[in-house]
Amino acid sequence: MKSDALYVDISKQILRDIERGIYPESAPLPDEETLRKKYNVARSTLRRALELLKEKEVIFSVQGNGTFIKPHLFTQPLSTFYSFTDTLKSSDVLIQNSVIDYKLVEADKWLAKETGYPEGTRFHKLLRLRSAWQYPLMLETTYLPQSRFLALDTEILSEGSLYDFLRMRYNFQATRATETFQPVMPRGDERTLLHIAVNTPCMLLERYSYEGNSLIEYTKSIVRGDKYAFRIEWTQDTAHSTFE
Repeated sequence: MKSDALYVDISKQILRDIERGIYPESAPLPDEETLRKKYNVARSTLRRALELLKEKEVIFSVQGNGTFIKPHLFTQPLSTFYSFTDTLKSSDVLIQNSVIDYKLVEADKWLAKETGYPEGTRFHKLLRLRSAWQYPLMLETTYLPQSRFLALDTEILSEGSLYDFLRMRYNFQATRATETFQPVMPRGDERTLLHIAVNTPCMLLERYSYEGNSLIEYTKSIVRGDKYAFRIEWTQDTAHSTFE
């Protein structure tokens, strides 16, 4: 095997071991001699493999302290209407949806104010934990008016996209949506479900989705700031229309 192909192959082996959790994120990699023996390669080949992983921002070095696994960050573009499930699936990322709680509720003053529906209106309230690979990423609480969506299938929603279910079952298509973001400190129960420490930063994401002029979905999500990032992409035309 050519040496060039060998160092690329070794970098892929190390990457697979990182993804499998053999080398935990933020933890140091074993020293070069240990890695050289494990992967049965020359020191020069190993170093080229490690340099390739640094270029791909999989690992990083701290002078005098060694080489560490960089925490994985999932990124969500915001240039178009998006689905968490569809975005990560398009990157070949395995998605897990756990339904933590589901109930029918009647709108109180707070929910009536948020949605514009009268108090007493019946809503589906769905709490899901959204994860990618082994990482819990967000807690998502969604309110859907029962007058528009008669029933939800929590088994299906544990396996796939909410929007796909609503589209297929109820011919739902959002025509517009607005979102707000703000930093928050998660509650104790939220930290437990997200597997995060007290000082882990999070974002509160609120989404209002409309079908014509009717608000049809209100979602509040607590998103791990150490694992999930939102990226806005501007074009020249968009920038002009936004800032002029």
